[in-house]
Amino acid sequence: MLRIKNTFNQLFDGKSLDNRATLSQLKNDFHHRSVSTDVMSCFNYAENFLRFLTETHIVYLALKLCNMDIVDAEPSGVDVKMPGEIVICSRLSTVISFIWLLPTLTNCISLSQ
Repeated sequence: MLRIKNTFNQLFDGKSLDNRATLSQLKNDFHHRSVSTDVMSCFNYAENFLRFLTETHIVYLALKLCNMDIVDAEPSGVDVKMPGEIVICSRLSTVISFIWLLPTLTNCISLSQ
């Protein structure tokens, strides 16, 4: 709960509603009206909102890495002779390697303090 509260304290500002890709603007664009800066009063909504944003950003990244405009499009540069499962697995590994950063020793030490 504290992590979500800190995230909202740092990144959520009601005055940034007109700024593109801010939490306030995304909240309104995707109709998450129950989310507010007071995380304690709307914790479940805030958690769902952050999960929604994370999942949509991962899908957006996958679309961009596959040079696709919409989810239903065919990925570009696909070898027609390759089975679809192999293509999907290779594309997924690209997305995962892009978003999954292995922790460094410095990060682990700073988190433990």
